[in-house]
Amino acid sequence: MISTRSLQFTFALVFITALFCLVDYPTQQGSPLATTSPGSTSASESLRLQSPEAEQTKPSRRRHVAIATAFPYHAEVYGALAWAFNRYFHSEKQAGPNSVRIYAEDTEFVSLIMKLGLLPGSIMHPAGAEGLIADVRSTILFPDDPGAMIDVVALGTCEFDLWGLGADLLQAWDERPIDKKFMLVCGTHNGKDAVWQPKNLAEWSKRGALRLLTISDHVSRHFKTRLEEWSDSKDPDQRLSFFEYVKVDAFYPVSDFTNFPLPDKSGGPKVPCTGLLQGGFEKSRRDYDRIFFDLVRLLREDPTGWGYRWSDAERKYLPDASAPNPPFVLHLLGWSRQLLEIPQELERVVVKDVDLSMDIVIPGFSPDGGYLTRQASSTIHTALENRIPILVTRAILEAYPHVPGVPSIVRPASLSEMEAIGLLRGANINAENPSIYFKDLGYLATSGKHNCVGPAEFCEDVRAMLQQGWKRTQTQWNQHLESVWKRNEITIGRILRDI
Repeated sequence: MISTRSLQFTFALVFITALFCLVDYPTQQGSPLATTSPGSTSASESLRLQSPEAEQTKPSRRRHVAIATAFPYHAEVYGALAWAFNRYFHSEKQAGPNSVRIYAEDTEFVSLIMKLGLLPGSIMHPAGAEGLIADVRSTILFPDDPGAMIDVVALGTCEFDLWGLGADLLQAWDERPIDKKFMLVCGTHNGKDAVWQPKNLAEWSKRGALRLLTISDHVSRHFKTRLEEWSDSKDPDQRLSFFEYVKVDAFYPVSDFTNFPLPDKSGGPKVPCTGLLQGGFEKSRRDYDRIFFDLVRLLREDPTGWGYRWSDAERKYLPDASAPNPPFVLHLLGWSRQLLEIPQELERVVVKDVDLSMDIVIPGFSPDGGYLTRQASSTIHTALENRIPILVTRAILEAYPHVPGVPSIVRPASLSEMEAIGLLRGANINAENPSIYFKDLGYLATSGKHNCVGPAEFCEDVRAMLQQGWKRTQTQWNQHLESVWKRNEITIGRILRDI
């Protein structure tokens, strides 16, 4: 039995680790917003992948899963995948002997979910090809299931793992009799890493033994497009690799911390006071220049609204004890800290550390990062896991369809992230373009005035954002996360049934 105190300390480490464990790791007409509210069921409905009755009743072909990786990141992805398989096996949907095994180095994240009882303590096995390949070849691995063999091999980061494991796995596949073939589930993260794809996937595709597993729908769409292009290629080697028959599924790596003592946000300040921007301190990944620029000009407009005062002596903004609300602090978390310099005037506003009690997650995606087209960000899934609402636009909702509803605070794209937070705090904001007058935007939007800013739909979107607010109840989070896990359950079922 672990104490609440030790769990909280462990979670502090794991929270940081999970944010460092990158999905986006360094590599080669009314307003639609007005209908979205935390209490609506639209989010759950959008996540319901309707599985035909024939699929639901089709028996599982596969029962023994090996998840393997030699990549030092993505524990929060393959750990959640292991939990999802294990959860499925322990439901009424899967009878008979079954197993889930992880072949990877020990990580804080997987250790925590084992301590929380989400995974059995026996699930971990040594990383590396030797042990994995020996077990893939074994026919005596499961005493309760004589003759059974590992029949699903899921690679945590296929871009990396296929280089080291692919040849041995392919040989092991070829050695098996026809009724004992395993399925290779290729965990793919970044569509930009194109060099490895056709050459390394072709032999598996030719054998009908390959599935791709992404961590968001927009990445799935990217890979489906690539597969279609290869299938119709003028290059006969690509065209005759049968890529059009490769199935692509999306899995949302969100583990269950329902029973973990996460901070209670129901009380406390009425305005958001802490924001989190996570990712490498590289401007190609996060739009730090835009964030800092906006903060500086908005603080100059209304420092008290942000909880600060200007100090001529120190040449920076300092917390203002007389302000009506506590100051807003933006926490930055990521790798390569030395790459990013915080402007002097923001040194007390922006800090390179993390607070366990975050109010809002700010994606801050760089326009060149590809986070809405070819790769998914760990920021989204970590926010859901830790039950912190995410400041999003319609484009983000389209790319990450498991986010609408409870997890999202939806801003119109014409309103920057810092401007949106300023409005949620009740601060006066100014527009970057002096011809657009934002100063009374919050009042005009919420009061329904006809002389609001820009098109009527813009003010309707602002009104919807302010009415929605940023606080969520645990019941709302529970309901939404159950819908995410239900969607994952359908994906797991399709993999095990070969459909």
